Amino acid sequence: MYVLGTFLVGVMASGNLFLYDTFTIVLLVVFGFFFLLPANILIYGVNDIYDYQTDIYNAKKVAYEKVLHPDKHKTLWMVMVILILPFLPLFFLINTETKLALLVFLFTGVFYSAMPIRAKSKPPLDVFFSAIIYVSPSLVGFFLTGNTNIEWIAVFGGLIWAFGMQTYSAVPDIAADKKAGVNTLATLLGEKKALWFCLLCYLISASIGSYYLGYIVILFGAVYGIIVLLSINNITKLFSYYTYFPIINVVTGAMLFFYMFFKEVM
Repeated sequence: MYVLGTFLVGVMASGNLFLYDTFTIVLLVVFGFFFLLPANILIYGVNDIYDYQTDIYNAKKVAYEKVLHPDKHKTLWMVMVILILPFLPLFFLINTETKLALLVFLFTGVFYSAMPIRAKSKPPLDVFFSAIIYVSPSLVGFFLTGNTNIEWIAVFGGLIWAFGMQTYSAVPDIAADKKAGVNTLATLLGEKKALWFCLLCYLISASIGSYYLGYIVILFGAVYGIIVLLSINNITKLFSYYTYFPIINVVTGAMLFFYMFFKEVM
């Protein structure tokens, strides 16, 4: 839901959906399907393949999520290729701005985990690459409509929000990452400092977002601020709070989309 959500927010940021021509609508629907499944399989699949040697030390991956055994890696590569190939012809039907945004998404999505860059183990590249992975689909959605008059300060606010999201997700992995010899911004800062960094990111991004969308973004910022403060004050329950984090992301993202939707069409 993450990359699909930011794609949809980018589409809505460009204006009224019902004012686009038929060809643009078709492109938006097709790319919506791309970010719903193939794009997710790509970024999380590459991550699972290249993270195997660290995931086996991570209780979160073993018990809460899933570790992908190496004997399934080849099959996963085939699945990723099969899912991505049908969308390649679309690359020649989109404008230059959309092409660049899509290439940025694909590059960061792959090399966040894959060698030779493997940005996730080279802080602060880990937070930069991760943030770009989640924000670049919004640029794809925005530019697909033909609108290129983008508010880059708003994009910066989205990146700052994603800095906080990535770092908060990495805090429960600190012990396993240290054991596996993987450096992240979270391992460098430690639990408490990493969480304070998350809180700062959410405060900044909410402030920027409120300039464009009003008080609803302040509400979202308060929700994220509360979960981070709870984590800071009760570090032993951090993982319990983390399990609610994806739900919060999906719910707030959906609320943001529909808020923007009704604001545009009514």
